Amino acid sequence: MRLAYSQSTFPFARHVLMGLLFTGLAATSACDADSGLPGECPHDFSVIVDSNFGQADLDALLEVSAKFSVTSLAVENDMNSACNAIAGDLGGETSDDTAIACANAAAAIDSVLAAEASVTLSVEFVPAVCSASLDAMVSCAGECDADFDATVTPPTCEGGELSGGCSGSCSGSCSVEASAECTGSCDASCSGTCTGSVSATCSGTCTGQCSGTCTATDSAGNCVGECTGTCTGKCSGSIEGSCSGSCEGSCSGSCRAEISGSCEGSCSGSCDVEFVEPTCEGGSASVEASADCKAACESDVALDVECSEPTVIVSFDGAFSSDLEALAATLQTNYGTILAAAAQLAIVAEAATELPGRLSEVAGAAADIGLEAADCLRLAVEAQIAAAASIQVSVEASVEVSGSVSAGTN
Repeated sequence: MRLAYSQSTFPFARHVLMGLLFTGLAATSACDADSGLPGECPHDFSVIVDSNFGQADLDALLEVSAKFSVTSLAVENDMNSACNAIAGDLGGETSDDTAIACANAAAAIDSVLAAEASVTLSVEFVPAVCSASLDAMVSCAGECDADFDATVTPPTCEGGELSGGCSGSCSGSCSVEASAECTGSCDASCSGTCTGSVSATCSGTCTGQCSGTCTATDSAGNCVGECTGTCTGKCSGSIEGSCSGSCEGSCSGSCRAEISGSCEGSCSGSCDVEFVEPTCEGGSASVEASADCKAACESDVALDVECSEPTVIVSFDGAFSSDLEALAATLQTNYGTILAAAAQLAIVAEAATELPGRLSEVAGAAADIGLEAADCLRLAVEAQIAAAASIQVSVEASVEVSGSVSAGTN
């Protein structure tokens, strides 16, 4: 099977995650000497904690360690559910172990692709957009570092672009929710024309699959006429449904279009006045603060990053079977979850690279505060190591599934 695949899925290197894991192991070694001390930590690092030992940087690091643990497990659970859904829909086995679940999903995808070597499958999607709050960064740094001054050293957006409300002139792109007039990408249903692949009611000629009746088909059974039902593929007329490319019409979700001027929604790029509720979109939020507060706050904000789920459109060209239809349906329903999780993992892993080292550095401060603080630090490091391992599992699982989806790319 030949596969046309439209986006790069994982724009980050595995060495970031491996560095996170190995640095954390070094931090554990530094703290093991304290593990036999009496005094029991009052916190459970498998849930969100509120640390109150009275030293802001230590408390911040303990709190973000718990948050890191909770977030990594939530992402892994999302990955597990998506992989089990794909494997189950294709007749494979499911598993509570994420690595096994996603290996089963990849194997099930490989099996369908191998059996349909004459068919070209196309997977197109609007990529996930992830945003981190800079206001949250200012708040965190201000509470953690008494010397922090946001007016002198405001947070920056590394590897992405600033986004937010703009009451002046926006230069870049403008995103408007539930837009009645859209000429740009639409992350939900487009009512109008679409320049990309569609899964929609098509009022013109549908080239692809038709879930209803089609006025004309080719020799392989693909629709090349008007579809009464849902068209998956290309539509030469107006649509009512999902669009992977540019929508011209109305959008039931967020419409994103290039602009130079007034933006009534969220502006991404630059604004000639100060942004309202600014976020870092598609990158990592960074702050100039003390080393411990910088590590804690950058990790904390990254763990709260919000990522849109991609709209996935799957179609194929050539004689199709029930197995291919099942593959297209399950990828269209579940693959977006894997793509969104991968985008979130990239930001979380990048922002958390300094966290293990800072946990090791505050060991002395924890011991000075008391035995409970020292024990909490030990447990926080253990939670961080487990979280790093969970992230590694999720990354490898997402890479494995994506590799199977993109197998045979020309």
